[in-house]
Amino acid sequence: MDRFLKLAESKGASYAEVMSYSSSRNTIEVSDGNIKEMSSGDAKLYSIRLIHNKRLGLAYSYLPDYKSLVDKAIKNAKANDTEVKFGREKSFRKSFKTSFKISPLDIFLEEKKDNLMKLDIRKEFKHISSLKLVYADSVSEYSFLNNEGGDVTWCDCGTAFVAWPFSKLGSDMQNFFKIERMKGGYELMQRAEPAVREAMKKAEMLLTAKRAKGGSFPTIVDQHLGGVFAHEAIGHACEADHILMDSSILKGMMGERIGGDKVSIVDDGTLRQWGWTPFDSEGVKGSKTQLVKRGILKGWLHNRETAGLFGEKSTGNGRAQSLGNRVIPRMTTTYVEKGDSSFDEILSSVKKGYYLKGSAGGQVDPAGGQFLFNAQEGYYVEKGEIKHMVKGVSLVGNILEALHNINLVAKDLAFGHGSCGKGGQYVPVSDGAPHFLILNAKVGGSQ
Repeated sequence: MDRFLKLAESKGASYAEVMSYSSSRNTIEVSDGNIKEMSSGDAKLYSIRLIHNKRLGLAYSYLPDYKSLVDKAIKNAKANDTEVKFGREKSFRKSFKTSFKISPLDIFLEEKKDNLMKLDIRKEFKHISSLKLVYADSVSEYSFLNNEGGDVTWCDCGTAFVAWPFSKLGSDMQNFFKIERMKGGYELMQRAEPAVREAMKKAEMLLTAKRAKGGSFPTIVDQHLGGVFAHEAIGHACEADHILMDSSILKGMMGERIGGDKVSIVDDGTLRQWGWTPFDSEGVKGSKTQLVKRGILKGWLHNRETAGLFGEKSTGNGRAQSLGNRVIPRMTTTYVEKGDSSFDEILSSVKKGYYLKGSAGGQVDPAGGQFLFNAQEGYYVEKGEIKHMVKGVSLVGNILEALHNINLVAKDLAFGHGSCGKGGQYVPVSDGAPHFLILNAKVGGSQ
């Protein structure tokens, strides 16, 4: 592969990368005992990215014709009107491998299908009217080589499972989904039956849950919803391209207090969560980046391009959905760091308020600072006790106001997992938090 880097240099490239990717994927979807999808596929992609006369050019192909890709990348660079500056990054040479107990490649697709079908246990729950089950796995290999001495490879393995039941009582219909993902193998399916049971139980509980009353209340946020808050409200606002485009409420606030002294938030690509990024799409080693420390804004998330514009080092957050996509600053595993309180202490401090758990979608405006997160489930809290379940509840507000109102943070840090969309690209990410309390949180209700 070195010869193609030298070829690019001989044609005037000041910087060049050679990349390859291959994967084997399986997907099975079952709805009410009927197979909706059962597919397997292999994919391969090869690319060259380079800088020629200060312009960035990318070319990719399904065939490993790197000689042709060099010429195409230079042609694309010449057509690019924007100059780019990459700061020098520390190169490293290493191979990574995702560990697993049971390789998905060792289980026949038919056996995976049979095991998924056995999880349709609706007859044990009298109000479950429909059930969707999805299984997916991917085994992939990624390699990266550049003319700065970088040489890294990654043999990765990821597995995911979704249980999505729908409940019905009279004219009322509810649903609750449970998603399990891991960097690992088929052993994930040991969690499948408990996940199905929990999802069905919660879907039935929502049928008799009371409607939430909106207003301002002290609100306890669980690890999953807290992680979504860290990702959506802070992580995106700290991505350096948002700062450059004037689309972040945090622009111009570096070093300033943006939240209470209980709030510390980081992004860490080295954690072996779903968002694990041992090296990013530019061959930069994954790292831990402090975004907020005790309420003070401390850092941005950079790829090589934004790092060059800021005169800083890349944080290893340059990510692309595939070798054919543009590399942009993206999160990896973003989370609120643990505090010094217990959940019971936080609960006992609430005289009249809510406990919100899980995320059922929402929206955030990183530029204006407004957000709305729908909770999967909620509970009314009175005099330090969880009284009853509520439905149709959401967390609404302004990012900076909410950060300043975080009063207590627990020690029970836990992580979630998902897929983050930005610029038409989706990448695997994780988020997390311990339980924390927001004073005077704005809660949206349906009552």
